Amino acid sequence: MQTFLDKFIGLRNSSRNERLRIAQAPVTFHAGLGRSVWGRLLGFNLLDYFNDPEVALESQIKWKLFWHDEIPDDTIIEPIIGIDYGVALEPSLFGMQPVFMAESDPWYGDPVLANRSDLSRLKIPDFYHSGLMPRIHRDYEEMQRLTGGQVEIRFPGWARGPWSVACMLRGFTNLYLDLIDDPAFVHDLLAFITHSRKEWEKARCRFLGIDIKDTAYEWQYVVYRNVANSELFNDEVDGNLFSLDIYENFIYPYEKDLNDFYGGTRYYHSCGNLTPFLRRLKELKPRLMHISSATDIAEAHNIFNPETKFQCCMHPVNDVLIAPQEIMAEKIKAILEAAPGRKLEIWADALYEGDHDTLEKVLLWLQTARKVYQNII
Repeated sequence: MQTFLDKFIGLRNSSRNERLRIAQAPVTFHAGLGRSVWGRLLGFNLLDYFNDPEVALESQIKWKLFWHDEIPDDTIIEPIIGIDYGVALEPSLFGMQPVFMAESDPWYGDPVLANRSDLSRLKIPDFYHSGLMPRIHRDYEEMQRLTGGQVEIRFPGWARGPWSVACMLRGFTNLYLDLIDDPAFVHDLLAFITHSRKEWEKARCRFLGIDIKDTAYEWQYVVYRNVANSELFNDEVDGNLFSLDIYENFIYPYEKDLNDFYGGTRYYHSCGNLTPFLRRLKELKPRLMHISSATDIAEAHNIFNPETKFQCCMHPVNDVLIAPQEIMAEKIKAILEAAPGRKLEIWADALYEGDHDTLEKVLLWLQTARKVYQNII
């Protein structure tokens, strides 16, 4: 372990990281391999990873060293360890049981709001005792002990937006029926979730000694996302599923409430189609806006202020894993031409299947992306 730890600490001033810090390129290319892929590449299973802090620590060090040495993307690999239970954390705070598996990240069990009346029984989450929090505190303390303070261990935050958590707690179909049958209940649920996040966040910031509005403290989410307090992850916010009217009346007010609480929204994320909601989302003034393959990037470019950076993500299967090189090139070129002059992060991410074959595709995608970019500039 110490040999790997020494190499890991050495990343602080590696030539790769220094080059990327100096370059500050307006367009960068990134790979996002999921923990399941790393497990198959490096030989660990995710049951061990999430049940043994030492396995998690060693595995994370190994995959970051591999990423640094073998994947020539534009991600700065810092010698920082993150604790991350993915989408299982927030629902666990309200009593939903996390589900652990050997081949994939933790998930969550059945909704806790089988009936609308169940909402009155939910309690504001306790930062130390609710859901996965005892495990997270255990991981945090044990990883600090194992590393002897030589590297920073980052404590996780609350990533999911109010609508996302509501879908988890009530169930997707039931929540949509509630919009029709009992809209007041939907507002009560979203208000409760928003208040819960604020109270939990206050306790977290006291524990870490940081300011709620400070975005300098980043933590690591779903392996490859560096995020801060204010982020809103909302894959369930999707213009293919509901109207602008529903978004404006039921979802946006609670996102705006959190935006005001945090003093801004640094990053807004949805893998869904955000095109119908872009003008309203612009009012949150995110510094980094996730633009999935389902969202019209040209429309987003026309709407958002120039200072908003876009995080443009390829479709993980169609644009990367099964795509021939010419399709990769076509998709990358389309992004670059749709948002000329804008700062962009372009990602091949959400890659959870395969192992060495996935890695080979990622390397081909990076090679292709750089070639397309050079031809355009």
